[in-house]
Order: sequence, then C-alpha cells, then structure tokens
Amino acid sequence: MPSLSLLSRLWQPRKATVNWPQHTVQRWLILQQGDNPSTDYYVWPRLQASGLPVSCRHLDLDTPRTQDFANGTGVVIVRYLNGQWAKALRAHRGRLAQVVYFMDDNLLQPEQWIGLPKPYMKKLNKYCRPFISDIQQLASSYWFSTHALHKLYCFGSAQVVVPQPLPDDAAVPSSHTVPPGPIRLFYHGTAAHTAEINWLQPIIAEVLKHCPDAHFEIMGNHDVNVRYRALPRTRILHPMSWPNYLSHCRALQGHIGLAPLLSTRFNAGRSHSKIYDIARCGAVGLYSTGGPYQPFISHAQNGMLLTNEPQIWVDTLCRLIDDRAELNKLRQAASELLRAPASP
Repeated sequence: MPSLSLLSRLWQPRKATVNWPQHTVQRWLILQQGDNPSTDYYVWPRLQASGLPVSCRHLDLDTPRTQDFANGTGVVIVRYLNGQWAKALRAHRGRLAQVVYFMDDNLLQPEQWIGLPKPYMKKLNKYCRPFISDIQQLASSYWFSTHALHKLYCFGSAQVVVPQPLPDDAAVPSSHTVPPGPIRLFYHGTAAHTAEINWLQPIIAEVLKHCPDAHFEIMGNHDVNVRYRALPRTRILHPMSWPNYLSHCRALQGHIGLAPLLSTRFNAGRSHSKIYDIARCGAVGLYSTGGPYQPFISHAQNGMLLTNEPQIWVDTLCRLIDDRAELNKLRQAASELLRAPASP
C-alpha cells in the first residue's frame, strides 16, 4: 500500500505531456454515474445556459462510441471515472474542445479520506484513486462546488460552480400552516455522513422523549436501522435513487429538516445544496454553524444556525415543535429558497 506521503503527491498539478489542439465547443457530453444530485445542481444548469446541445452517458452502463467524441465536443466528468472511459478519452482527446472535471467532495486527495465510512471509501478507491493521474492529464479545466475546495488545489484553470434549484422546484408550493397532528422531523444523510448519523441519535432520542407530537424519518442501511429502530415514532427508509428521492421529498410534507455537519477535513469541502433538499420537503432546516450554510441562511428567518452542542439542538427542536406559529413562519421563508439561487 503506498504511503500517505506518496498518495498526497498524486494530486499535485503536473504539466500535460501533450499540447491538446484548441477547438470551439460545439456540444457537451456529461459523463456521469447515472442520475445524481451533482449533475442536476451544478452541471446541467451551467451547460444548458450555454445554449449548446447536451447529452449524457452512463459511466458503467454505456460503452464509449466514436460519435461521443466528435470534433468540438466538450466533456464534463462528474466526480467519477473508470478504465474504459479513461482509455477512450485518451484515445480521442485531440478531437475534444474541453475536458472538465467536476468535484463536489475532496476526491483527488486520498490522504483526506481517512475516517470516511467504508462503503464510501470503497467507491472512492474504485472510481477516483486509480484515475487521479488520468484526470490530471486529460482535464483542461476544473469545476469545484465550493471556494473551500478551490483553495485546496493549485490547478490553473479552475472555477467555482454554484448550485441552482432544480427547474421543477419552482412548482413546489409554499408551505402551508402546520395543522394539528404530528410534526415530521427528518435527516436524509448518505453513507458518507455516518458521523453525523451517530451524533444525531441521542439528540433525536431526547426530542422524541419530551415531544409526543414529534415523528422522525431517517435513511440508511442496516447499521442505521440497528441504531435507530428502538426509538419511538421513527421511520427508517432504505437509500433511494436520486429520481426516487426527489419524488419522495415532494410528497413528504415535512416540517423540520436536520443538516448537522461535524468539523472534519473532508466536510470542509461540502456545499450548501442541502438547503434545497430540505426546502423541497416543505420544511425549515436546522444547520451547523461554521460550515457552508452560514452565508446562505439567515438565522431565525429562513432557517436556524446552531453550534454543534447537542443540548442546543434538543432545545431548539423542542421549542419549534411547541411553537407552530414560529415553525410555520420559518417554513414559509425557507420555501423561497427554491424560487431563486441563494446568494451570500
């Protein structure tokens, strides 16, 4: 196994061994691992604004074709790469106008992955680590989701791409008055957020103990089920595909969405796109301070910004559950985040 010092050198910028010909972009090709939030929030809006034709190819399910690499094609690699597409991109690179690599996590510095959950590490080791050199040799530009990520790299041609609400989000109705009945809390973190999932468990247990109107929803695998299944009024859902998750959010009619973010090197590269996920559920968000949400959320106006002190989260949740008028005012304001991109 290579040492960390060697791995840390893998992502350092290198001069390309080939001076690729310059072409004008005539069309765009998105290379992605199926429908995903990274493409929808960051890449699609930017490419559609160009007015050029845009097509997509599935990293694992689609085989590279010669017509994918027509002269003047710009390619955007969304997060991941594999062997067959890396080989095809190398073979046709001279015909391509651009190759852009987009990342919304710190994907090219393996030494920063320490402590991530094993399933996520396994994916990074399959789709990122072996192709760091390929990406650097192929890419003419890099798009990052945050300024924090941008600062971690020394690539000359790099831009920050801001997430946009999805086109269908504008049709999500503004939140209505909270009726009598259960208050739905939820946390929709992925396997990459195991630390946050574990951190939340005693908080949710305390809230459910003191607030009989509170119900809680979380997504996760067997380990999440084991950790949360003893809690009352708790629903544990299996992870969903991105299209199914969008449908679930729009039908959820939630009230309070949770977005804690613990202080880790990897989390330093997170963006604020979670504010759209929570607003889409009809809810107001509780967010960690000191992270990506602070420039976009006005405390006690369209969300709550809380330090990572468990008792503060318990107290805030219990107060909002008991004050439906305040909760509804916050939900109404949070729904406006879907109407236009949030700006600092």
